Amino acid sequence: MTQEQVTVVVPAFRASHTIERAVRSVFGQPKVQMRVIVVVDDDEGTTETALADLASRPLDVMTNPGNLGAQKSRNRGLAAVESEYVMFLDSDDFVMGDLLHGLALALEEKDGADIAFGPWLFYDESRNQASRRKPGYADAGDLLDRWLVRRQWTPPCALLWRTDFLRGIGGWNEDVRRNQDGEVVCRGVLSGARIAHSSLGCGVYVQHDSPFRISGNRTTFGDLMAVADSLLRQPTEAVGEEERRKIMGDYFYWLADSAFRRGDREQGREALRRGAELGGELRLDARIPRLGAAVLGLETYRGVTSWVRGAND
Repeated sequence: MTQEQVTVVVPAFRASHTIERAVRSVFGQPKVQMRVIVVVDDDEGTTETALADLASRPLDVMTNPGNLGAQKSRNRGLAAVESEYVMFLDSDDFVMGDLLHGLALALEEKDGADIAFGPWLFYDESRNQASRRKPGYADAGDLLDRWLVRRQWTPPCALLWRTDFLRGIGGWNEDVRRNQDGEVVCRGVLSGARIAHSSLGCGVYVQHDSPFRISGNRTTFGDLMAVADSLLRQPTEAVGEEERRKIMGDYFYWLADSAFRRGDREQGREALRRGAELGGELRLDARIPRLGAAVLGLETYRGVTSWVRGAND
């Protein structure tokens, strides 16, 4: 059987301490023909130096003319891909086992599939703790609900795209600063992507403290609202309109809860209004928060709990 050809694109910003681990993990994958494209998004020169020992491998290193951001870096790498399949691996993550072989097989065996999801580990570096997760999305509606509302997402290190499909939907949205992975995957399934799954190997998503983490930047929270609106506007035959509105309504409630917990009342109220318009509801797993939000209202309840946390700090 011919080995699958896979390209892994790695956007790298100040990644000299992790980039070699990420790239070596890809070249350690069995049963696939690998090519790696590293797109360096800084001008420090240390990332290129860290890759010097891998010069004999099928590795291309592109250096951006300044800091362009992860999305433009991914699209620049995507433009250079020649293989049928492509993965986007963050420079601090890595892959294990026969993940890429399994993902490529899943795309081949499910004729016409465009996105394959595999198992992954959530590794908390500061606590040295790991938990294994295995996605299972039944269809477009189930993926939207699991990804956005139930937070059962899959990181890029455990996801393989059919290259032509990703290019056909426009690649990565370069205007999105927050939930970039979720935006492109949800847009993909709304565009009609067929989904496949593999149980082989795993990707390792590394969570660590960093001043460059987008999720820690409060100024990007509005991007989550904008992404939700764009997913509502996108033409689709993959999910019914009523189902989509309900899921996105629940997601706006989740955004409201997140904003109120941070003390951002203005954005929380706007998200709450949008959720109510769409017929959404607040879904909280824990009994006490559900009861508190029901009795006091979400904004008041989160305000009280935030005050209590602050008083006890």
